[in-house]
Amino acid sequence: MNNYDTRKLMRTKQALSLSKYLESLDLKLSFEIIFPKNRWPNIENEQSDEAMYYINQHHTVFQDSTENDFGIDYILGASTSADCWIHILKGRDEIVGYATNIFYELKNKKVNFFRVTFFKQSIRQLKIYPYLQDFRINLFPSDYIFSRTQNPVVYKIFKRFFSTYQMKIAPSLDGFDNKCIAIAKELGFDVDNDLIIKNAVRGIVAKNTPIIEGEINMLWNKINLNNGDVYLVVGYK
Repeated sequence: MNNYDTRKLMRTKQALSLSKYLESLDLKLSFEIIFPKNRWPNIENEQSDEAMYYINQHHTVFQDSTENDFGIDYILGASTSADCWIHILKGRDEIVGYATNIFYELKNKKVNFFRVTFFKQSIRQLKIYPYLQDFRINLFPSDYIFSRTQNPVVYKIFKRFFSTYQMKIAPSLDGFDNKCIAIAKELGFDVDNDLIIKNAVRGIVAKNTPIIEGEINMLWNKINLNNGDVYLVVGYK
């Protein structure tokens, strides 16, 4: 993991756009970025009180967002494996939304894995997501964007998001390049030929996961949410 200049990153066009948008909501919202493996080099094996202060808040946001709880161990693994945390803050220190990313380099190809994104329900409808995603993709410009999801709405958002960066999406009803499967497997993702990871999580993550009628159902009929199946959504060029 590189030693990123956080101050410089907070002055990028995408960071300033996110900050300006949060300020415009007039809800005392702001954001911060933390590189946990730089701040706590042994975080995957041992968590300091300071690290747990943030991870416990991640857990609280997850519970509120999903109306579900997989326990602190699930959150612990997801947070400590990440290279980057982005926190949406209310006031000085209350985390009301967060996102984590993992950065990979493989055979001169870069992959930006959007590990998780959760918002408390109180801010979910504030349209923060596009600004946050734009910031995340520019943190680590990559050949591939990965994200795991059970949610067809998230898939549709990523499809629009990828198109703004001239990227294609996989899986797709129009077919997709098998290189997406190959690089996912090289990185250790247990995907099948449809980019489904079976039994990846403990059943349905978000109890309010929507059902969307129409064409997208042809994709979603292939996965068993109750079994914990997820799609690995890939953006590629």
